[in-house]
Amino acid sequence: MIRDDEHWLSTVDALQSAAVGVQSWETALQSFADATGSRSAQLAGFDSNTALAFNIMTNVDPELSKAVAGTVAINPRVKPVSEAPVLKIIAEADFMAPEEWRRNPFYQEIAVPWDCPFIAMTNLERQKDTFIVLAAVRSQREGHITTQQREYFAALAPHVRTAVRTHLALEGRGTAVLVGAMEALAIPVFVCDRSGRVKSLTQAAEDLVTSGRGLQLKAGQLLASERADASALGNAIDAAVIGHVVAGPPVMRTVVVRGRDHHASPLVLDVFPIPVQPYQFSFEPRVLIVARVARGSHARRAAILQTAYALTSAETD
Repeated sequence: MIRDDEHWLSTVDALQSAAVGVQSWETALQSFADATGSRSAQLAGFDSNTALAFNIMTNVDPELSKAVAGTVAINPRVKPVSEAPVLKIIAEADFMAPEEWRRNPFYQEIAVPWDCPFIAMTNLERQKDTFIVLAAVRSQREGHITTQQREYFAALAPHVRTAVRTHLALEGRGTAVLVGAMEALAIPVFVCDRSGRVKSLTQAAEDLVTSGRGLQLKAGQLLASERADASALGNAIDAAVIGHVVAGPPVMRTVVVRGRDHHASPLVLDVFPIPVQPYQFSFEPRVLIVARVARGSHARRAAILQTAYALTSAETD
């Protein structure tokens, strides 16, 4: 609970520090939880499919975070908070009768066994097909949030919202800086989302898609002209997207794209995920596609020819 003005200021300072990367979001969110007299805090983002895009839970067993992520479909807390006005605080009593609570599978299989049976939450930020939730997660001993604790939650929620929006804005600048550096080097670079839709590109990349070299933009979508090349490019983007959500080294693939003029050198596209930074709140994985004209050693040119035209070694020679 908030003890005095100094405690209040330290909680707000912690949130602002997390926004700019000075300290961790776990520390800042736990400060929020302590201020509301709650066991834990949760900051979660949901995408257009109401699937978790990110989920930070403080002061809990990591296995609980996994369990929560895997049971979104049966979690009765998700729908009411998704429909609530921004910054309106809701708790169990606002969307569920006690009898329903006692027989709901999410509560009886997840919330009660993990001692997080009560919650107060708000829709912190709503964008098209996405929303971000802030929650104070409460134990059996703590019980339902009190009127005073709810007031502290309401007073701090706008500060959390500002911190999250600041973090999101700074996140976006990282990609802009990367594209700007590539622009200065005149490198053809596309930054795409999980579907291959181009979010930003360099001038060299823009020139490339109008040059008839086998790569084109249609309604913002990066496509290869040849069917086989288009399939390979789509598979490479999918593999890069998976790299954002599956533990392991970054997945990079090289795709060869041929234009209408088969006498011209094919394009070589390196497709890989932009590394995910800690506490990344973006909803769409970003994929970097760097285009280059095939050149280099004889062995590399031979390998590209074999891939591009399905040639044997003798035919390549």
